[in-house]
Amino acid sequence: MPKKRASGADLNPGALPLFGEDVKRVRLARGLQQKHLGTGTGYSEGYVSKVESGTIVPAPRFAEGCDRVFGTGDLFARQLRRLIEGEAPSWFAPYMDAEREASEIQEYCIAFVLGLLQTEKYARSVFERGPLPLTREEIEARVTSRLRRREILERPRPPEVWAILHEACLRMRVGSARVMADQLGHILDALQHFPTLTVQVLPYEAAAGAPSTPFTMLEIPESSPVVYVEGPQGGRPYDAKEAMANSRRQMNHLRASALSPQDSLAYVSAIKDDHERNARVDQVELQRQLGGHVRRVGPGARVRRKRARPGQ
Repeated sequence: MPKKRASGADLNPGALPLFGEDVKRVRLARGLQQKHLGTGTGYSEGYVSKVESGTIVPAPRFAEGCDRVFGTGDLFARQLRRLIEGEAPSWFAPYMDAEREASEIQEYCIAFVLGLLQTEKYARSVFERGPLPLTREEIEARVTSRLRRREILERPRPPEVWAILHEACLRMRVGSARVMADQLGHILDALQHFPTLTVQVLPYEAAAGAPSTPFTMLEIPESSPVVYVEGPQGGRPYDAKEAMANSRRQMNHLRASALSPQDSLAYVSAIKDDHERNARVDQVELQRQLGGHVRRVGPGARVRRKRARPGQ
């Protein structure tokens, strides 16, 4: 799947000028002219001027060049990445950075399918019905950010992703039955497409002793592993040895209690079929509400049409 390059229309209207102002402020503090920064980053003086005025979306290579010239580590590269990926809660930005660097991701989901596998319509439904009032622009920015997260699965060396999905997140209707059917279909397609992805389903009958809080474990090369635990105030990271050991025990218990990956595939497919049937029923009801005509909506469906009255 090709990566979508962001345009100014995709971004928060005030984000580009702020990025440009930061570049200009640091450039002046270093005693550099625009042409000097352009030479150091491999871009023209005019390009630097447009970035600083907030009239263009800078290339990631330019942001990396700024960090190199200014000696700011990866400050501008990270700032640009967050700008392009859309607005996110303050607690979530560090998680996205960690997820991007992780070599192994283990996630336990209860209410919602993991973000890496969400479809556009599913993600939009999650944000539209969330507890926080969001504007249409904020919703679209968060949907865009969520969809871009899946790009880590398409890298030459993608992370190992192991997801334990509680049956509740497969059954609960997010958006509509059609949205859910398409979402589960997307999970099945992803399992065929990404060899480093594994999914297990924790059915209701095996979930009595399962944790009541979703969590994600990240193994990061040349860094300490970290676990993010979700709560009402957002996610909270833990990297203490005791917290990691406890999380590993819980994840091992979940893996042992869940269906095998092969049986989980069949289970997801069966639940998808349930949503497909409900989607056909929804379509029939919609047709009735719109005028009394019922059209064929699937194999074996009965077609009934409203008969004309005498004299009509």
